[in-house]
Amino acid sequence: MADHRSSVKGINWADGYIEYRDLHAVVAKAVAGFGHFYAYGVSKRTFLAGLTRRLIHNLELLNCHPPDSFNQGRWCTLPCHKFPKFACTTKRAHSLYDWLMYYLKKNISSNVLPT
Repeated sequence: MADHRSSVKGINWADGYIEYRDLHAVVAKAVAGFGHFYAYGVSKRTFLAGLTRRLIHNLELLNCHPPDSFNQGRWCTLPCHKFPKFACTTKRAHSLYDWLMYYLKKNISSNVLPT
């Protein structure tokens, strides 16, 4: 598998590019140490479940708001943020994580987790 890191400071256009034939190995390595997986939406859940062959929980079924509706309280220093209406995947992931932690804390303390 090819090394995907940039040889210069910053991010190159092709950084993060993964050939489809390598996708399963890259994702499997990235999630190896985690026991629970979440995605927002049926199509992402289905794709990731097929790719990882693991159970993926759909955040929509937990009444999670769409990622675009979150107040993006986190900062990201990537240069791509100078473009208007750019949707930062890093910020979205952090927002969904923050929401999930809130949801779990609230529902674990009241024993109302869905089965």
